[in-house]
Amino acid sequence: AGGGLQQALQAVIGQRLSMWSGRQDVSTMSVAFNLCGKLESACAGGPAATAAARAGIMAALACAYLPLVPRIRHPADCSIPLLALAKTGAASDGRVESQLAPALLQRLVDPVLLEAAKPQELSNALYALGKLREQQQQRGSGWDPTSSPHLNALTGAVASRLRAAEGHGFNAQNVSNSLWACAKLGYRDSDLLLPLVEAAAALARDMNAQGVANSLWALEALGCTGPAFLAGLETLCGAALRQLRTPKEAEAFKPQELSNILLALEGLQLGGKQSELLAAAVVAECVRRLRTPKEAEAFKPQELSNILLALEGLQLGGKQSELLAAAVAAECVRRLRTLKEAQAFKPQGLSNILLALEGLQLRGKQSELLASAVAAEGMRRAFAGFKPQDFSNAAWALAKMGYGAGSPSQAMEQRQWYAAAVAAAQRPGVMASAKPQAWANLLYALALVRHQPPPALLDAGAAAAMQRGSAQECANTLWALAVMQLRHAGLEAAVCGRLGELLRQDPESLVVQNLCNSLWALAVLAGGGGPASPAIAALAPVLAREAARRREGFQIEGLCQLWQAQQELGGKVAEALARSPDLNAAMEAAVAAERATKSTTSSTQEQVAEALKRLLQKGCLPIGFVQTEVVVEGVLGRADIVAGWSDGRRVAIEVDGPDHFLTNRKDDPSA
Repeated sequence: AGGGLQQALQAVIGQRLSMWSGRQDVSTMSVAFNLCGKLESACAGGPAATAAARAGIMAALACAYLPLVPRIRHPADCSIPLLALAKTGAASDGRVESQLAPALLQRLVDPVLLEAAKPQELSNALYALGKLREQQQQRGSGWDPTSSPHLNALTGAVASRLRAAEGHGFNAQNVSNSLWACAKLGYRDSDLLLPLVEAAAALARDMNAQGVANSLWALEALGCTGPAFLAGLETLCGAALRQLRTPKEAEAFKPQELSNILLALEGLQLGGKQSELLAAAVVAECVRRLRTPKEAEAFKPQELSNILLALEGLQLGGKQSELLAAAVAAECVRRLRTLKEAQAFKPQGLSNILLALEGLQLRGKQSELLASAVAAEGMRRAFAGFKPQDFSNAAWALAKMGYGAGSPSQAMEQRQWYAAAVAAAQRPGVMASAKPQAWANLLYALALVRHQPPPALLDAGAAAAMQRGSAQECANTLWALAVMQLRHAGLEAAVCGRLGELLRQDPESLVVQNLCNSLWALAVLAGGGGPASPAIAALAPVLAREAARRREGFQIEGLCQLWQAQQELGGKVAEALARSPDLNAAMEAAVAAERATKSTTSSTQEQVAEALKRLLQKGCLPIGFVQTEVVVEGVLGRADIVAGWSDGRRVAIEVDGPDHFLTNRKDDPSA
């Protein structure tokens, strides 16, 4: 039937379009637009053939219709072609169709037509604009409806109708479609959203599964979390819950709608019994479906990753939530083991899975298996198509989960992932659009697993990006540079300059932990015998003065970091910290407590000490004594071994890692 309609439509348009155009018969042409929008992909030749046929029909219709737009007298003759353009994805750059869409909107908001428009015509037009905006963002080109000066006139008309004293005439689908469109358009004006939510609540019982799911998703996407929206949200949650508790109605929810409801609940954080019961009902329905192979196949990779993300944010707890996370993990692992199915996962979906796993901290082997499968898929693709945020989120999550820090043989294999990720990040242009968070997360992850990247990585735009970083991002970057012993003058200057700027604007933006981490990092970077960079020399006293000003709220670890910075940097830093006797006393107490903590001596450390003592006894080394676990002045922790040389020098010897060395130091890649 679909193929027959397509051929018939092409034939009719080929024969009569010029006649319709000559008669200025916009109504008949509008019907043709409508039929074109309804062409099914099941026709002969499949989706590709249908898309080509649609494109040809739309191009012919658009060329004939555009000159007639000023003559349109009925609102439907604007909304129907708009909807057809949206459904067929025809309004792309450089084509007549991209000129037709804005012209139709402009004509529709003519006061006479707008007054005559029916509620469905208004909602269809708004829905079409949302769809066109979605396509424009996916393509990165084409007409953007949010740039039109006429959008507000349309939304104003919808709001005005909804507030009418008597029945507004919008049905459940009109309202849910309008909410969905607002979310896609990023339209957050409460003058429209509040009456839309009130209408949605009043019509909630009439909404189908798609309508209620789309409404909840849209309201979360628009940030409608205030008290004015609460009653409407609760009503929509109740409607969804009623449907999910009825087996026949529950089946009507598509996997995307189930995952969207969970994402909406995670973002809205409504609290209360209603949303809790709804989350539990969605979880139970997903578990039921994922236990049946045929139904499990209906879930797309993005829906699986979204479910994990939502579960991580909701932190529901309970057996059902654990069962769902495990079921999703098992399904993802199964698919990632098959090349064809693995290719369906988008880079963002892969990184989102890892982010969710890190937060969920699942018990058992399922989480470990999935993390390894996702990591292997990224390497198999050589990270092709990964955006900077995908890189950094994946690296951060894997590092936080201890990927690369297991047994020596396993760790060596897993650390190849970080080497491959760094190599991919160094490809020309890959990190060009990276935001500060992407750089901070990537470097922080590499520092966690002690993987030192080549300095060339930082030449790929890190300094320029970090000039816009937040206090947290700057602190994490400094900490990472210090741990990796990685010097880069441009990046140090950018991060230190940005932190100084943020401290001047809002000192409280730098929380205590980040303040301590940053000052400690500067001490490490300025140590090692080399001169401190001008940026470090300028920022360190500023951080010390800020620490002295706050005086309290520091944890033991932070106090120890301040003490280390005081010992290492001295000068202005020591003077600034000394201005707060209370802080100094707390620092000394923290260091004393740290030194009093019993340290563990490894078998390797004992063997090295015994070997030194034997050499001492045999007179093979010019040393007078060997001591283990020694408190050394100016050093926070105990030195593993201290050897006293015959010339009066004392030499500290550090034996164990991984804190004492980098996994891929140049002279020993297997370290």
